Amino acid sequence: MRPWGGVDGSCNDAVAGRALDTVGRWSRLTRSLCAVVGCLASLAFRTNVFGDAVELSSGERLTGRVTQVTSDTVVLDAEGRTISLERGRVRAIFLTPAPNVVAPPASSSEALAALKRLRAVTTSSTLELRPYTASLTQSREPIEKYLKHSAADVTLKALVSDALDLYDFAAAVWESRLTNSATASAAVGRSPVIERCPALQKIVSQYPPPTSQENAWRRGVSVEFEIPAIWSCAAEKVAEIERRSSH
Repeated sequence: MRPWGGVDGSCNDAVAGRALDTVGRWSRLTRSLCAVVGCLASLAFRTNVFGDAVELSSGERLTGRVTQVTSDTVVLDAEGRTISLERGRVRAIFLTPAPNVVAPPASSSEALAALKRLRAVTTSSTLELRPYTASLTQSREPIEKYLKHSAADVTLKALVSDALDLYDFAAAVWESRLTNSATASAAVGRSPVIERCPALQKIVSQYPPPTSQENAWRRGVSVEFEIPAIWSCAAEKVAEIERRSSH
């Protein structure tokens, strides 16, 4: 029997050749696709690692972390190497968004410690305004952090807020007394912080309500001589915070 398609089997050879050619093309295509995927994966990896990218006018793209951009240069940190590029060579800059930084949970113990430091400062008989305001500034961050971020007991937070406001108020009263300004004294007399200190309430009760500038000034002047009473009220708040925190 003769082979199908011809005496010497040329038809079978042709079919086999076309089949092999098709397989070869598919093999080359598969390798090409794998290469493309590999390049994309590599690029994605580099982008994730280095973050930023700088595209040059030539089309070349450099990856790393952009540390400085001026009207003249673009500075890139790439794998520990600092690359400075002329701005004219840069076609585009691609910056990755900064990661969201979640603030650590606020601590009532840190706020209490800061308030106790303030309480200790006010016991000095030689304390002056400047060191006091410096201590107040240093203590403010953990206290305000607690008040802003904590979801703690509402009553405890109110006590912390009152204590800080009283220490702040003492600084304002002290400064008003030194400047001897009628406007500053009137502002002291109108302050709502007075209502958070029973000792101050008793003092200002002897004066008319601060509905006029003169009445506010009179109240303020009377308060300006009661800085130790303000600190005492703040210390009472701190003591109450200690009692509640220990339970």
